[in-house]
Amino acid sequence: MSPWLAVARRSLVKDWVRCRSWLLAALEPACGDEASLLADLASGRAHLWAGKAAALVTQCVVDDRGACLHVWLAGGDLDEILAMRPGVEAWARGRGCERVTINGRRGWTRVLGRYGYARVGGELERRL
Repeated sequence: MSPWLAVARRSLVKDWVRCRSWLLAALEPACGDEASLLADLASGRAHLWAGKAAALVTQCVVDDRGACLHVWLAGGDLDEILAMRPGVEAWARGRGCERVTINGRRGWTRVLGRYGYARVGGELERRL
């Protein structure tokens, strides 16, 4: 079992406090604010993946191309973020997602290209 599982709601506050600075550094104003992010996490519309030195926030969404896991935010240690990727992708496949999308800074293209991610329009995408 992967050490990085979606954080249960009962521990959300504790993990949010620990991971907050990493994730807020990645949150751009056009993508929401801390209050809307916390509301999405608390309601289950978004998932917090908390590692020891990194964290991700994801959302399962359905669009005209099918179900996908959207990585909304990532922050902290890059090596740990990359180590979390296989477990997060497996979790998404188990929930019927056909691809992963990331709406991030251009540098992610360079980092994630070796894992099969490619720029599709304004997003990075990988088929699962």
